[in-house]
Amino acid sequence: MADPMVRQLTILLDGLQEKEQALSEIVNITDNQRTVIESGLDAAAVREFLMEMNKVKQGFIETVKRCDNMFEEMLKDVGPELDAKQHLYKKQVADMQKHIRKIMALDVQVRTQEEENNALLLALSPPDFSLTGRKPKPVAIPPDSARVIKAYEEEKRFRG
Repeated sequence: MADPMVRQLTILLDGLQEKEQALSEIVNITDNQRTVIESGLDAAAVREFLMEMNKVKQGFIETVKRCDNMFEEMLKDVGPELDAKQHLYKKQVADMQKHIRKIMALDVQVRTQEEENNALLLALSPPDFSLTGRKPKPVAIPPDSARVIKAYEEEKRFRG
């Protein structure tokens, strides 16, 4: 009979891999958005196209959120046993560390790309405060997963 802890760690690893793939897709979409911003199209066409791309990106953002929630919940369940028997699961922990490092790098890349895209978009179409009297809302940045990254960093078993 298979070790239940190995099954749970496999599920955690699968969730990390799914999050990594979703973040990779977000990076690709965000890179494509930059291409559109720099394409020379008029500002209205660019904004319309970006809104459509954001709809696609939102599905991947939801996947990231789901993976984060699953990871946190499962880690609460397996954490104490994993701490007590960490020597038995070195390979699984090492695999998770590898994916967590990739996830953190992708997260930074997405945030950087989004900030650059927002700056380019504002340069392309500066806000006209005289019409509304309010500052425009920036293009949505993927949700902050800082709490999950902080949890990854704080977990002594995932430092590598």
